[in-house]
Amino acid sequence: MRWFEDRTKGAPPQAAPTGQGQEVPGSAARKAEPGAPPVGTGAFTAGTENFAAGTGNSVPGTGHGPLTPAEMEEFAEFRRVKKAEELRRRLQMIDHTLLKQTATREDIRKLCAEAREIGFYSVCVQPVYVAACNTFLKDAPQVKIACVVGFPMGENVTPVKVYETKRAVADGADEIDMVICISAVKNGDYAYVKREIKKVVRAAQGRPVKVILETSLLTREEMVRAAECARDAGAAFVKTSTGYFGGGAKAEDVRLLKQTVRGACLVKASGGIRTAQDLLTMEQAGADRIGTSAGVAIAQSLRSDDTPGA
Repeated sequence: MRWFEDRTKGAPPQAAPTGQGQEVPGSAARKAEPGAPPVGTGAFTAGTENFAAGTGNSVPGTGHGPLTPAEMEEFAEFRRVKKAEELRRRLQMIDHTLLKQTATREDIRKLCAEAREIGFYSVCVQPVYVAACNTFLKDAPQVKIACVVGFPMGENVTPVKVYETKRAVADGADEIDMVICISAVKNGDYAYVKREIKKVVRAAQGRPVKVILETSLLTREEMVRAAECARDAGAAFVKTSTGYFGGGAKAEDVRLLKQTVRGACLVKASGGIRTAQDLLTMEQAGADRIGTSAGVAIAQSLRSDDTPGA
């Protein structure tokens, strides 16, 4: 152990998001090809160049006196490495998302290139673009492909959602983001909600299924009951929102979902997450994954050291 590291002894380890030390069933659906570059090999993951070594010539809390130039340089490098690790960890929380119906094939190509260059966990797209993503990312299988199902309203009948899931898997999807039947929740028919999720989970053939609850449309009790259905039906995640209705993700909803699933599955926050501070707020509330179309701007902000708590 280096002279300055003992000050961090006893600090609780920070939980890693999915894809960064935390396993999600089925998440390794696509295997890396020989020679494939590691995730995040571009400029965004190079670390921060201007991270100061601290104030003064001593390290607070170590009981160490004035530092030699060599010690100052060693400590500065230690902090740069830690900062770069935190940056990579947070980038790996992000599902880089483009779900607009006006998105073109070139837009999707750019989305995939950004995910590969910056180091996002996945791209999240409409079913029509899953096969294209599989082509664009053929040399970067570390970037997962997520496909939405029953999107955005969730009111498709179950066989349609099952077919969408099977087709997405056939086209190369690694994960499924399905919308629950909101009307079934409003009718109190939780048996239907749970049964439908189970069928989609089965159709996903072991790939992680994220269940979108559309929390802004639900009461607190409905949110809890729907999350319990997802948890008990074998979902890998409960997810807050599509981003198409209501206010999107809220920290209090993320906390409630985290408490409800009790570690049996993970929590994805999505909808209205536009800034690095939004990401940090959701992470602190308990989110394991973040869905956002503003990933590039968030990455730039996290890397700039301008975000409090980053």
